[in-house]
Amino acid sequence: MSSIQKLLVANRGEIAIRVMRTCRAMGISTVAVYSDADLRAPHVRFAGEAVRIGPSAAIESYLNIANVIEAARRSGADAIHPGYGFLSENADFAAACRRAGLVFIGPSEDTIRMMGLKTTARQLVSRAGTPTAPGYDGDDQSASTLRLKALEIGLPVLIKASAGGGGKGMRVVRNADALEPAIEGSRREAEKAFGDGALLLEKYIEKARHIEVQILGDSYGGLIHLFERECSIQRRHQKIIEESPSPALTPELRERIFEAAVAAGRAIGYVNGGTVEFILAPTGEFYFIEVNTRLQVEHPVTEMITGLDLVQLQIEIAEGKPLPFAQRDVSRTGHAIEARLYAEDPANDFLPATGTIHGWTPPPSIAGLRIDRGVEQGTEVGVHYDPMLAKVIAYGPDRIGALRKLAYGIRQTTVHGVQTNQRFLLRLLEHPDFQAGDFHTEFVAEQLHELLDRDGQADAKIAAVVATLYLHKTREAQARILPHVELDYRNNPYRDPSVKVMVGTETIEVGWRRLDGGRYAMSIEDWQVIAQPVEFEPGSIRLTLDGAQRLFSVTEAGGQLIVQMQSGPVAVRRLPRYPESNAAAGQADTSAPMPGLVSKILVTLGQEVHAGDPLVILEAMKMEQTLVAATDGVVEAIMVKQGDVVAPGDVLVHVNPQMTQKNADEKT
Repeated sequence: MSSIQKLLVANRGEIAIRVMRTCRAMGISTVAVYSDADLRAPHVRFAGEAVRIGPSAAIESYLNIANVIEAARRSGADAIHPGYGFLSENADFAAACRRAGLVFIGPSEDTIRMMGLKTTARQLVSRAGTPTAPGYDGDDQSASTLRLKALEIGLPVLIKASAGGGGKGMRVVRNADALEPAIEGSRREAEKAFGDGALLLEKYIEKARHIEVQILGDSYGGLIHLFERECSIQRRHQKIIEESPSPALTPELRERIFEAAVAAGRAIGYVNGGTVEFILAPTGEFYFIEVNTRLQVEHPVTEMITGLDLVQLQIEIAEGKPLPFAQRDVSRTGHAIEARLYAEDPANDFLPATGTIHGWTPPPSIAGLRIDRGVEQGTEVGVHYDPMLAKVIAYGPDRIGALRKLAYGIRQTTVHGVQTNQRFLLRLLEHPDFQAGDFHTEFVAEQLHELLDRDGQADAKIAAVVATLYLHKTREAQARILPHVELDYRNNPYRDPSVKVMVGTETIEVGWRRLDGGRYAMSIEDWQVIAQPVEFEPGSIRLTLDGAQRLFSVTEAGGQLIVQMQSGPVAVRRLPRYPESNAAAGQADTSAPMPGLVSKILVTLGQEVHAGDPLVILEAMKMEQTLVAATDGVVEAIMVKQGDVVAPGDVLVHVNPQMTQKNADEKT
């Protein structure tokens, strides 16, 4: 039995801080690691000391086993916690820790290796009696064999990366013609994310629920479960909302799933914390998906309902201590639910977003509300890592109470300067089907239009009014000449002052007329509101709007004002009084829809293409997107090369729709 004195956290962001917080409570010193991109990251300052492990790219830093082990040696750490993601399920990393004399906080390298390959995991748990979905987990990984097996299983089929999770390398295929591109794309994503392109095929269960069971095992044969988590609300096969208990399970079905999870754990002799994941069909049948041999993003849900600290239990098991309780001693109370706050654009297929966080305010500290985050004001959100900014977790005596508190926590969180899914999360939590517990893994895709469109126009108008008055009061406070004269005063009685702003892609003209008592009649086309500034200071303005008083926080960044509305931030940009004219482009440009890395260029100069043909593969935050031609034509210019980092809106390829192949050849 060992006693850990100094622990290195081989991760970053909110998970690194979360692990370090428990270490502090246990009296364990902590060491952070960081890449060049994370030089000033919050987790670096939170730790007792920090060691640089390489450049910004994860493959050269957080995924570099030798550098992480050397950081532990240099700092004198005697243990490593891998967090989740990166090297957390890497058997070679666990083995390197053992060889270096470091305690690895997690299961053994053999367990990780067995469970790290979904093919092996399926075979092992199937022998233990845990049901598995029809699929293919063979060694022949040729595209032709995978295509043949997929057709034998029957479409729709799910292609999965055998060596990883988190939705990376995962695709649902419903059409035979899409099989080969999906196989190639999944393999490429898997190789980049996990260093292993092996794939697994499974029958895709329509309208399924995603249920996972937290397990905990010690070195003395003790193995228990800590109940289930419902993880069915997903986008891009990655979880957004997690909760416990699941509204889908009956008491009898819940016990069957618990028994299957524990049986799977015993079959592999599981030690430390892990998660057994299942798909629940509408018929009530459930099938094994995988065992995650690490701490999960959503572990706070289990902590909230049990009162246990999973990181502390992980560390104590790694020190050689037995579980401090048996299954009969563990109970849960109430309901807990977690939402992941991402830097992404839900209206643009949830593509990752980048930028600088110019304004950050967490929700108030109240009982039953927790936020795990790894960002702060000034944090740069780049293209190299996962776009999750924070997790908001709420606890209540029942599901309704927990949902209400979660919505409050999200609404009270301010993130300005980078696009987030905050407004989307609030609309999701308010959806009547979600509130009734009637949802499945395809829920977001099916309800996306409704989840995106509600309240946007009304918020845009109010935000435009708030921004206009904020600018007005700012200028008024800065006035040096004739400060007693009303700003924008004019002796022309025939036209009220106005300003043009842009909210999203919409141009809005806000007019105003001064009334008595410090009030203003604000108008946008035929819509009007009576507004009265009550309090003003840089960063906020309190207004009454038609008699209702509210405080708005406002952040000035990048030539725009970001107004915090009840449903999230709204960016308002003041347009120039005399806008520049733009000449129409002669080419059909393909531009980057998100910040990212040019992974592959699929065309050559002078090549004839047709609308829909793939041009460039862009990679950001472990996710790929293939950009296609918008029109028929000839590739006239390629503006980037493989490995370039691009920003949203950057032109990547010019396709000239007027050019024929013949005159393209003549030109080249």
